[in-house]
Formats: sequence, C-alpha cells, structure tokens
Amino acid sequence: MDLSKELKVALSTGKIEIGYKVGLKTLSKKKAKLVVVSSNTPETLFAKLKAAAGDIPLYKYPGSSWDLGGLCGKPYHVTTITIIEPGESAILKLQEG
Repeated sequence: MDLSKELKVALSTGKIEIGYKVGLKTLSKKKAKLVVVSSNTPETLFAKLKAAAGDIPLYKYPGSSWDLGGLCGKPYHVTTITIIEPGESAILKLQEG
C-alpha cells in the first residue's frame, strides 16, 4: 500500500484531526480509528499517545514530522494525524499489517 497516497485520499475525503493535542482529545473520546505518528516524535509524547489510545492502533510513519506536514499540505511540522473516518482511502488496512 502506498501510505502517502492513502493519507492524501483520507485527508481529502475523510475526517482527520491534525496535531498532538487534538489527537489526545480525540483518543480520550474514543472517536479515532487509527493514529499516524511521525518517526521523530519524542518518546514522552509517543508514550502519552499510546496510553490514551488503548486498543486504537498507532502507526509510526517512517518520515519526519516535516515530511508528514508536507504530505498534509502544511508549512509546518505535524507529529500526529488522527483518522476518525477514512473516507474513500484504505488507510485503515495499516492496522492489519
């Protein structure tokens, strides 16, 4: 699966939250289906996300937060993308692998 392509489709057709703090809130409400975290997210933040996620899968994106921000079309770094609704993308297949 081409993660970049599926993430772009999810961004345009689904419901996505961008950002660490918003992601934590969404996880606490149990609305998330998948959380994509950049590879350079500090371990302390990753541990907090993991604790809040419970049984919601976390996927570590192989690129940096700048790469993830660029993929989202943002001119800043993005450490966390929370997938609430995947839209027409197959991004939730990441949790199977």
